[in-house]
This record gives sequence, C-alpha cells and structure tokens, in this order.
Amino acid sequence: MFEELTKYSNVVVSGPQRSGTRIAAKIIAYDTSKTYIDERDINYHDFRLLEWHLLQGNVVIQCPGLCHMLHYISFEDTLVVMIRRPVEEILISEHKKWNMPSRRLELLKYGCSEGTISRIKYDFWTKVQKPILGKRSMAINYHDLDTHKLFIKDRKNFRWDQTRIEDGSASGCAN
Repeated sequence: MFEELTKYSNVVVSGPQRSGTRIAAKIIAYDTSKTYIDERDINYHDFRLLEWHLLQGNVVIQCPGLCHMLHYISFEDTLVVMIRRPVEEILISEHKKWNMPSRRLELLKYGCSEGTISRIKYDFWTKVQKPILGKRSMAINYHDLDTHKLFIKDRKNFRWDQTRIEDGSASGCAN
C-alpha cells in the first residue's frame, strides 16, 4: 500500500489523537521496512527525541502529541503524513478513551482554551503546516487503511496495541 514511501529516509505520522495515527504508522513501517517508533518512545510530546530518531534514519514515527510542531521538522528527506478521519468519528472515540486534562493540553498547544481539537488540528494543518512543508507532506484517509492486512476491522474488543498479521513478520508491530 505504501511501498513508494521508501524513497523517504523517514516518515512522521500525525493527526488528532484517536484519528488512526498508530495503525497508519505501523502499516507504513511494515510496507517500507522501516523501524516503527511509537509516541511513547518520544515521551508523547518531546520534539528533541523526535529529531534524535530522525537523525538515526529509516524510521516511521507516530506522534499525534507533536502535531502542532510538524512544520518545524527540517529534515528534507522526511515525509510528514496527516491522518484524515471524519471529526464525528474522532469525537466518538475521544469520548470513550480520552480525558479532560489531555484535551486541555492539546488545546493549549494551539493557543485555545475551548473548541474541537481535531477540527483545530486539521485547520492548522491546512492553513499553516501543509503550505510550509509543501512536497514533504501528504494526507492519508483513515478509511483507506482498512484494506491492509494489518488493519483490524472488528473493533468491538479492540486494544490500541493490536494489529493483524498472519505470519508474525511485521517488524515493530504488535501481534
């Protein structure tokens, strides 16, 4: 699905929390044979750790907590990917899995005290970040991922660390 992204040394995958950044990053890492770096490995919000991993090269980094900083990524050989998912779906997922302190922190990163953070992030991407990043940016529709073999469609008992893989060979992916 994303084999053509091997031409980039690194790929950074971001977007609103609950938009599918983790599964998208795992799929891209799998398809490009790059090392998957989870947001936990960069302490969720540490831009210096993100840059350190980019210096190592050959990585796919999942980082919704650094979405507000994407336009500061200066590595020319790094592709920045925004995951696009309908805001209504994100809101349903946020209601189930997100807490108020996390929501407030994300709003503050954009200078806001209220609002729908997923809409704010998408607007900021469109108006500020994408024009700065230019050809080093792309958007992926979350629902386009559901044809990949790592994607789990039945999410009734879904865990955040799950992916589907038949042969267990996905580097950096949970089985």
